Amino acid sequence: MHCRGLWKPLVALCVLLSVWASSAMACVGVVTASFTPYWSQVEAGARQAGAENRLEVLVRGPTHEGSVETQLEMIDWVLARGCRTLVIAPSGEEITRRVNQLSASGITTIFFDRDMPGSVARGLVATDNYRAGEQAGQYLVRALGGRGTVALLRLRPDVTSTTERERGFRQAAEAGGLQVLLDVYVGEDRQLAVQALQGQVDQLDGLFTPNSTSSRAVLAALRRLGKTGQLLHVGFDGDPLLIEALRSGEIHSLYIQQAHLLGFRAVQLAARAARGELPAERVVVALDAERIDQGNLAQWEQTQLQNTLSGQP
Repeated sequence: MHCRGLWKPLVALCVLLSVWASSAMACVGVVTASFTPYWSQVEAGARQAGAENRLEVLVRGPTHEGSVETQLEMIDWVLARGCRTLVIAPSGEEITRRVNQLSASGITTIFFDRDMPGSVARGLVATDNYRAGEQAGQYLVRALGGRGTVALLRLRPDVTSTTERERGFRQAAEAGGLQVLLDVYVGEDRQLAVQALQGQVDQLDGLFTPNSTSSRAVLAALRRLGKTGQLLHVGFDGDPLLIEALRSGEIHSLYIQQAHLLGFRAVQLAARAARGELPAERVVVALDAERIDQGNLAQWEQTQLQNTLSGQP
């Protein structure tokens, strides 16, 4: 008699386990490199792709660029919630080692925004960073008529995306006839930027900063030195503070990544990986950067608004 009723709770348990398993398979863990407006746009694109592919997207990221330890903790956090596919912006070699270990246990990883050598990540979605830096260098060559001195104010030696932009910029600037008078790492530190520029800013005709945090640090340093608008500052990324500096003439030009599209394409690739649709060879998706200045800023802002309202990446 009592045995007859046992099947009902067993069936219910099986259903619950089945639901849990399916939800775990439908989860993508996204680990960003920091928490800035750029990464907020990336997250929005990732979530849109998740919604279109019926995937739950869990997004985590460190407060400061380059925090490998925090990224490792974030990876463990999304894995603990059942994610079997990861999208990561790797900040150091430790991430590569972790990704390779996870691959052996069936966890698939897509890198985005930047690559890391030696990894078994199945795909990469990133701006063509060397080309973007090269374009910035070529632009300054044209703007300065192939003559003059410039500064390259770098981010960090262990960030591959900005290192490629810096490499492209320097090669193009020197090939076009410019002298790179100052080439130093300032990171996100405005005081370091002040110290780097203090003795040489009057000799400079232009400068390049390779991401949003270095661009903001150097902008603050130039303000402190009373030199904004007096030399051609070409920055990178389009967070609100930098856009307003461009509007006011404190920054001359910005190279803008397609942040929303980057997040969107990365999670799309992760969805294909989860469905077993990726080819055996690694998939690489390269995105272009766009230069904006005061002349096309209004048009760029209108396009961004239209994309936001229409939900397009």
